[in-house]
Amino acid sequence: MKTRISILLILVSLFAGGSLMAQSKSDKLFDTFRNKPGVIYFAFNKSMNDAFNIDLDDQGKNVEGDIQEIRFMTYNPEKGQLGVKEFCRKSSDLLPSAYKLVESNESDNAQIWMLGNNKKATEFHVLVGGDEESDLCFWISFYGDFKVKDLDGIKEIGLDMTAHK
Repeated sequence: MKTRISILLILVSLFAGGSLMAQSKSDKLFDTFRNKPGVIYFAFNKSMNDAFNIDLDDQGKNVEGDIQEIRFMTYNPEKGQLGVKEFCRKSSDLLPSAYKLVESNESDNAQIWMLGNNKKATEFHVLVGGDEESDLCFWISFYGDFKVKDLDGIKEIGLDMTAHK
């Protein structure tokens, strides 16, 4: 009986350890703010890709790769406890140092973080803030296997998804 319990505990430990390693380092960003006042969060994974047209070639954007998951989080400062600038700063500070800020553009209030190197990436995170303290703030995160060719394409997708141009 002790042998069965020991084997069961080992299997549970291995399974739990494996599932923890499969998590993204950016999960803290979403876990911190999910279900907080003023925050709307949703995600869809690869099985949902057929329900959406994410064919970037038709739009002339040069982004290649396999999207596994997209996460979307928006913050409304009128319903939350933080101003939009404070939310943007606090949320972006939750990304670990392994994520590189690869673009920051004040004219459209967009920033892009990447996990990867100059040729391949596994994650892109687009933060779109507002000019006014009452403006919404958006996080759009792409998870998958990407060839880094055109960061403007990633930013444009993020801006298109927030209808922020």
